[in-house]
Amino acid sequence: MRDHIVVVGFGTKGRSAIRTACASGLRKDQVVVIDPSSKAIDAATAEGYEGVVGDATRSDVLRRAEVQRAGRIVIATQRDDTAVLVALTARQLNPAATIVAAAREEENAPLLKQSGADEVITSAGAAGRLLGLSVLSPSAGLVMEDLIQQGSGLDLVERTVTKAEAGRGPRETDDLVVSVVRGHRVLAYDDPAVGVLELTDRLITIVRVD
Repeated sequence: MRDHIVVVGFGTKGRSAIRTACASGLRKDQVVVIDPSSKAIDAATAEGYEGVVGDATRSDVLRRAEVQRAGRIVIATQRDDTAVLVALTARQLNPAATIVAAAREEENAPLLKQSGADEVITSAGAAGRLLGLSVLSPSAGLVMEDLIQQGSGLDLVERTVTKAEAGRGPRETDDLVVSVVRGHRVLAYDDPAVGVLELTDRLITIVRVD
């Protein structure tokens, strides 16, 4: 396999990550799941994914999943210390892959980034913020929950700029643009640095999914 996605951990977070990615167009045969539980791997293969049973902190297990050829790696382990070891090993095997990791505690996020993760999602912190938002504004909480559930209602989508949109402002497109990805920078839609859209830009938009 080449340029595939490797998901470490097939618990609630890992399954949700895969299903969200597949709902956005990723093919199931481009997903390899690593988990120490044979039952978890049986469940993954039953859903159409490739599976590797083993400890993902070991380089030989990661190589069996062809991490060195992967384009993206998702680390969704149960423990933060395990996630750090997986990130370190995976980054050594594949310096170019995009690594996204989940952390239970916010204090461990910097360590995961130092270990090679490009992005770290803090599950406890994200859940707490959503709870707080729902308490203060139940309607806003419903909108956020809708955005989180991929494939129905409102979705966050990244797409290319069309020829018709090039040269226009972010608010002159048909979709609701929230950010513009230009090179390695992610700019807010109202950032003066955006100016007008370029064909090489990518847009983060909110769209309605029927």
